[in-house]
Order: sequence, then C-alpha cells, then structure tokens
Amino acid sequence: MRTIEVRVTVKNNGRLIVDFPTDMAAGEYNAVLVVEDRLVQHIQTSLGNAQAIFRRYIPATRKLSEELIQERREEALRE
Repeated sequence: MRTIEVRVTVKNNGRLIVDFPTDMAAGEYNAVLVVEDRLVQHIQTSLGNAQAIFRRYIPATRKLSEELIQERREEALRE
C-alpha cells in the first residue's frame, strides 16, 4: 500500500480527473479518496483576482511606486 498525494479536478458533470504519478503501473487499484473542504486556487487566478479588486480603487494609469519614491524624496529634503 502507498500513500500518494495528487491533484484532482471535479467537473460540472461529476467526473473526477486525477493527475496520477507516472511511476504507477497501468491497471485497476482500490483507492480511498480524501477531499479537503476548500477549492485550490491557482496563483495566477488569485493574483488576477487581487489585481481586479485593486483596480476598482486605483486606475492603471496611476503609478503608486513613483508616487512613493517622490514622497520619500520630499521627506528627505525636509530632514
């Protein structure tokens, strides 16, 4: 018996897609499936969601990094 951690995808029609290790021989196996209670979000999806939220408040034409650098320069001149 082996314990194998794999990523699975559940489709809308209830089908389960498993990315199984390639070192297993082809054939039928008895298996137990334990599913975490949360969906896995890919980094790109999470990053895109965060950027979309950010862009609701800050337009893409505004350069916050340049504003921060300018603020630091002005503070340095005041010291």
